[in-house]
Amino acid sequence: MRVIHNFFKDKNLLYLLIIGLGIRLLLFLIVYPSESAFPDSGSYFRLAKKLSTLSLEGYDGKRSPGYPLLILFAAGKVKIAVIYQFIMGTIASLFWYKTLINLKFSRRHSFYVVLFLQSFLNVFFYETSILLESLTLFCTSFIVYFITSPSYRNSNTIKTELILGAVLGYLVLIKPFFAYWPFLIYGLYTLKDFNLNRIINKKLILLIFPLLVYFGWSYVNKLNTGYFVSTTFLGLNMSQNCVYFAEKAPEEYQWIGQPYAQYRNKTIAENRDVAMSIWNAYGEGRVFDKYNLSFEELSHELGEFAKATVAANPKDYLKQVFFRSGLDFWKPALDWNEDNFRFHSAFQVFDNIWRVQKIILYAIVIAFIGISIMVFYRSIVNRQVDITFILVSFVMVPALLQAMVTYGTNDRYSYPFDFMMFFVVLLFVRQNNIIHKVKSFFR
Repeated sequence: MRVIHNFFKDKNLLYLLIIGLGIRLLLFLIVYPSESAFPDSGSYFRLAKKLSTLSLEGYDGKRSPGYPLLILFAAGKVKIAVIYQFIMGTIASLFWYKTLINLKFSRRHSFYVVLFLQSFLNVFFYETSILLESLTLFCTSFIVYFITSPSYRNSNTIKTELILGAVLGYLVLIKPFFAYWPFLIYGLYTLKDFNLNRIINKKLILLIFPLLVYFGWSYVNKLNTGYFVSTTFLGLNMSQNCVYFAEKAPEEYQWIGQPYAQYRNKTIAENRDVAMSIWNAYGEGRVFDKYNLSFEELSHELGEFAKATVAANPKDYLKQVFFRSGLDFWKPALDWNEDNFRFHSAFQVFDNIWRVQKIILYAIVIAFIGISIMVFYRSIVNRQVDITFILVSFVMVPALLQAMVTYGTNDRYSYPFDFMMFFVVLLFVRQNNIIHKVKSFFR
């Protein structure tokens, strides 16, 4: 109780908690009284049910257990899972506030910044969705708060590294894609005051839990499916990046490339999402059924197809990465079901609000990218790694990595990083005294 009392000595934290939970519950009860289910949602519930039996024998390996554990602790009840996500989202806003305090912003400014960030509609609607984005945001918010706190920066203890490493491990359990993050943190902090003698340091502890989780879950999939992969979707996801040059596959993979290209053209002609062409070929077209492959076997073959096709067409692949997959990362994303609104008029109002908010988010993205170029240049010239450089790296590295790996719902990848982009913009504005300069200009 003393810890809680000390935490809420800053009344702004209590206000953010009350406002955050209050608005979420009001919207859920009055405007959008149902959870949002999507194609991915069912697979999380299937794994949660499997976990409830305390046996993973025979599991198809399509998902990792981080998010299904949340559903399991919600007893499989979607509304309880949504309430959990509301609580996590509100606590994440407290982490944002504390992070801004760590970055030397005033309490007043930090309070209003957090209210502003929480006002974006995608925050609420991701929390009503049976998707892993809200849980991912909670973990990334804690990690950024933790590494910016004076207690972490000023202490280099095994205990603090184990705490951070455990959260990073759980983040990998939610989404194996994040296995790069402990390496990134280790690399950035090793570079900060680089010395050959510092290559071996306590930050290596950060790698323990994430690596155990990644390889441990991959081994479970090996036992069940025969393939040592973090998810059996991996090969299929990799193949999505070949959508615009599938027909250029090597001869031995034309059995995949030709029908893939045909369904790409069909998908484009029907004005559907071209990134889902291989899914359409596999699901509705069933063009691979004649090979009598299980999903796991087909995904493996698609992964081998992707590797060979990318190797044979590097220019097409780079074009895909930088001008399609890479660009999609920066698009503001929101998932909702129009039919879930209690009133259609409410949907129209929220839709108009989101249109405005998307413009604001695009402006933040554009500002962030411009600032990132300057931050990287300054850091290279000055050989300095500061907190701004670290935050920029936390966003830019996944932007590149996700583009290299898959093409599809890439816009959802950026959601857990949106608050970091805004923090970078705020730091830049403060460091360059831009508000004062603007005021002086209009005097």
